[in-house]
Amino acid sequence: MIYANGRLDRRCIKTRKAIKQVFIRMMTEKDISDITIKEIADQADINRKTFYSHYTDVNGVLDDIENDVLEQLCGIIESFDIQKAIYDPYLIFKELTNIINDDFDFYKYFLQSTSDSRLLEKIKHVLKNRIIELVGPEINNKKMLPYAIEFAVSGILSIYREWFNSDRTYSLEEVSAFAGSLTFNGLYTIFR
Repeated sequence: MIYANGRLDRRCIKTRKAIKQVFIRMMTEKDISDITIKEIADQADINRKTFYSHYTDVNGVLDDIENDVLEQLCGIIESFDIQKAIYDPYLIFKELTNIINDDFDFYKYFLQSTSDSRLLEKIKHVLKNRIIELVGPEINNKKMLPYAIEFAVSGILSIYREWFNSDRTYSLEEVSAFAGSLTFNGLYTIFR
C-alpha cells in the first residue's frame, strides 16, 4: 500500500472504499461464495492487480467489512455512559437505527442471510466481551452475566432479523424502542 506521511494514501482509501461498496452490493444479489475477484474489479472499475494490492482474496474484503461493522458497534457502546444506557437502552438502539439506516442494504442482507453467520458470531463475541468488561464491576450476580449478555445480544439481533424478514409494518425506530425496552427489562434482573 502507498503511504503518505505515515498514513494511507487518499487514493488507496478511495479504492478500498469502492471495492467494499461493490462487494456489499454484490452480497445483496448473490451468495458470498459466488462472488469473484474479477467481478469485484470490473464493477469497482479497477484491474485485478489493483485489487490484489489491497486484498489477498474475497475473504479479505469480507474481513475488512466485518472489522468496520465491529468498530462501529464498539464505538457506540464506548460512547455511552453505560450506567445511563442500562436504564435507558433506547439511546444505544437509536444509534443502531442510525447505522442501519446509513447502510440499509448491507444490514438487510446481513440480517436476512443465513450464509454469513461468521459476522454474526463475531459481533456477538465482541459485544458480549465489551459489555461484560464495561458493566461487570456493577453486577451483583457476576456468574450469570455472560448468560444474560448472550440472551440480550442474541435477542437484539433476532429482533432486527425478524423485522427485515417481515412486511415491516412497524418503523425501524419503533422496533428499536421495543428492543431497548425488552433488553432493559431482561437485563435489569441481573443488576438487582
